[in-house]
Amino acid sequence: AVRPVKAVRVLGQDFVLFRDAQGSYGLLDRDCPHRGADLAFGRNEGDGLRCPFHGWKFDTNGQCIETPGEPAGSLLCTRIRQRSYPLVERSGVLFGWFGPEEQTPPPFPALDCFNAPASHTFAFKGLWNCNWLQAFEVGIDPAHASYLHRFFNDASLDDSYGKQFRGASAGDVGGERWPMTRVMREFGQPLISFEAKPHGLQLTALRPMTDELTHVRVTNAVFPQTFVIPLSETMTITQMHVPVDDTQNYWFAFFTSFTTPVDKDAMRTPRLAAVTLPDYKPKSGRHNNWGFNPEEQQTRTYLGMGEDDINVHDQWACESMGAIQDRTREHLGTTDKVIMANRRMLQQAIDTV
Repeated sequence: AVRPVKAVRVLGQDFVLFRDAQGSYGLLDRDCPHRGADLAFGRNEGDGLRCPFHGWKFDTNGQCIETPGEPAGSLLCTRIRQRSYPLVERSGVLFGWFGPEEQTPPPFPALDCFNAPASHTFAFKGLWNCNWLQAFEVGIDPAHASYLHRFFNDASLDDSYGKQFRGASAGDVGGERWPMTRVMREFGQPLISFEAKPHGLQLTALRPMTDELTHVRVTNAVFPQTFVIPLSETMTITQMHVPVDDTQNYWFAFFTSFTTPVDKDAMRTPRLAAVTLPDYKPKSGRHNNWGFNPEEQQTRTYLGMGEDDINVHDQWACESMGAIQDRTREHLGTTDKVIMANRRMLQQAIDTV
């Protein structure tokens, strides 16, 4: 709010992000190339970021433009350049390219959430205290929705905007719209299949409901850490789990409407209530048992951690395993076939590298 400078940690590396007076963004290594002081505390002077230690200033490309303590006429600054990283803005989020400096970034992924007009997308994020992989594995697990997100009662469909599993499943059947909560609650044995795709895996969960009706839910897993799932009849969530380091990750969710523009205030307000700014840290966590309410668990929800925001349900599932889950203690079942397939893909990718 006071100055557009932010410390950023991604993939176990520390960076500083800032915006100059012309609106250009710069993402630089965080340690000043002079003596290593933290540039996240730098002075944003409009034309560059100045290190308070000795006054060295850097533009958004990382070029040193001033070394004021050096003798008059010194050309030292012309030979100093801090590593900078190319940035692309899509759907309200900045993406950095962290590959080798001599390489050209590949084409940006042409996902729906990035091709849609700005009016039809909305992005939000949150911090989880666990590694990215166990968070991602929750997103590609179709079976858990019938249990972790089970509600004992169906709320009004008129108040379901932006709420996952609170809306209707697609379509009118016999004059009735089935709430997703009812589908998930009554049909807890999905038939899960998957197919390899160029982007990763496409998985399908079938829930036979009546002789005429089967509920179909499709998830696309974009290797290695993105999945696309339905939010409602007309909206999808594209969610990315971005490693901060080995024990933390940020989820970035892009909501894409395929009909009318997104009501961004309606999407933002309840989600802001669950985090603290500026770092989007969740208010619920291990420190307060993720808001667990035993009475609610007996009477209203399967988990007992709230009805308004199911994100905390997934947060509990991921974080309660520990920051790095001990997978040697797992006993996987038939419904974990997608988890197994994704781990095989990951192991193959590791072997390739």
